[in-house]
Amino acid sequence: MKKLIPLLLALVAPFAAAQTQQGVPEDHRQLVKMPAPAQAAQRADMLDHLAALNEILGYAAEGKWQDASDTAEKRLGESSMGKYRMALRGQGPGRFMPEPMRQIGWSMHSAASQFAKTAREGDSAKSFAALQQVMASCVACHMSFRTR
Repeated sequence: MKKLIPLLLALVAPFAAAQTQQGVPEDHRQLVKMPAPAQAAQRADMLDHLAALNEILGYAAEGKWQDASDTAEKRLGESSMGKYRMALRGQGPGRFMPEPMRQIGWSMHSAASQFAKTAREGDSAKSFAALQQVMASCVACHMSFRTR
């Protein structure tokens, strides 16, 4: 999976810079259609993921690696997956994702859990390297897919 993310970024980057005749960038990301409840759940997750990453960076800046680890696992890691399964009766966002998008999502959750383990060790260089893997998944997905 680590090889998939750089590959996707390499494929998408030229399109991200493409412009129309009017100078407005074209959006070449794949549109993923979801029912409104699944789309709302996906958006809520993305906003919380962004807030969690901000919180993790704040803890990292203060050297509070245990707190960064706890936030990563609880809000981004593998233990955070499937929270809408029951509420949306099996119609959560993952059900509507194309396989590559789903794989990137799983990669992000896995990378966040790996970051959480690494951060508990307190080695800042290794922890930041592990956090970069989380961010690489986020970038790959957001550069490749959109829901509106």
